[in-house]
Amino acid sequence: MKLNGIAQSFENKIIFVTGSTGFLSKLFVEKLLRVQPNVKHLFLLLRAADASSPTQRLNKDVTGKELFRVLRNKHGVGFQSFISKKVTPIFGDVSLENLGITHPDLETKMHKNINIVVNFAATTNFIERYDVALAVNTMGAKHVLDFAEKCENLEIVLHVSTAFVCTGETTPGVILEKPLCKTLKESSNFLKIIHEEKKLIQCRLDKLKSEQVSKKEETAALKELGLERTIDPMVISVGRGKLPCFLGDSESFSDIIPGDMVVNAIIVAIVYAKTNFRIYSDGDNNIIYHIGSSAHREPTRMVKLLEYAYDYFSKNPLIGGDIDEIVKPVYFPTMSSFQRHIYNNYVVSMKEQKVRSAKRLAEIYEPFVLFKGTFSTSAVDQLRGWTKKLGDAELFDFNPEHIEWKDYMMNIHIPGLVKYVVKPQVGHISKL
Repeated sequence: MKLNGIAQSFENKIIFVTGSTGFLSKLFVEKLLRVQPNVKHLFLLLRAADASSPTQRLNKDVTGKELFRVLRNKHGVGFQSFISKKVTPIFGDVSLENLGITHPDLETKMHKNINIVVNFAATTNFIERYDVALAVNTMGAKHVLDFAEKCENLEIVLHVSTAFVCTGETTPGVILEKPLCKTLKESSNFLKIIHEEKKLIQCRLDKLKSEQVSKKEETAALKELGLERTIDPMVISVGRGKLPCFLGDSESFSDIIPGDMVVNAIIVAIVYAKTNFRIYSDGDNNIIYHIGSSAHREPTRMVKLLEYAYDYFSKNPLIGGDIDEIVKPVYFPTMSSFQRHIYNNYVVSMKEQKVRSAKRLAEIYEPFVLFKGTFSTSAVDQLRGWTKKLGDAELFDFNPEHIEWKDYMMNIHIPGLVKYVVKPQVGHISKL
């Protein structure tokens, strides 16, 4: 017997969404408004990027995007009226206390009415100033939780981590989906760690100030500091001709998952938590879900991923900017063999410049690329099994085994990466 649908669970609910201009957040908002037009209301937190009003920013950077085309066509001339009725955009900033919300009446209204909080806020710039990344990705999560604790009718808080998270695991094996309470206990020195990281940033700023560097040079230096704790996309490096060689072997894989499947899992997880909520003395109702593909039958091998990138950019080369000739990367199973190759083949200064990006990426990626562990998806598998009982489960598929990876990479992922991530000054020529 089929139970009531997933979409029905959001009827008459009031939802607070942060990071509202990010790609996952927009997918989430669009999907909810499309499958459940009777959701009561959405509060969307937006950063004030310019002198425009919150409504202008909403129209420009969220509902005005191509993603909302289906919803726009569905409502026709009534689209803006529908959005105005269902969505309230709010200027704020997760890096600030109280999320930067200063209007007392609005704050009171939100605290009294919000049922669900979903935190998407994060900086996903591949090369970000470290002080900015720390303020948004780390302190931002704390500020969202502090705000949510004041909501009188709160049913659930769901936090979405950034795509680039170091687990701290260094040995092969299965990484479990540990309950949140255990993660927090293991991070009991959280404030001490943040204090040390802030000291690191301040020391770097003091040093730059003593050297009297320009603002541009300061930003570049802090981006470099941030790069030590984040990841530059290898796929784009292939397209730019900056990855003639790299680490990897037949056992190395990339744990990737399409954004729409992530959003489907998020929506189902919210419903599941509300439907099956129980109070545990040890806090095990707080679940971490690994939304990935490494534990499934056909995970995407790292070598294959870069081969897809090479095949794509050979037919659709990037143009303009700092672009070199595209070459098919040569792979090495260890850092020592990679370094020997660099030493023996790229000793001339001009060639050294060409492989500088590859060397830097290899240094950053080594723990990830050569790591042979997999991420347990037992909680997600349970979630998926439960979803089958619901009447509209087919609308919320998040099974990576339904993906044909080559087709997905060549026709969806890489074209999307080029269109939405590559810097504007770099174009591309299609030969297809």
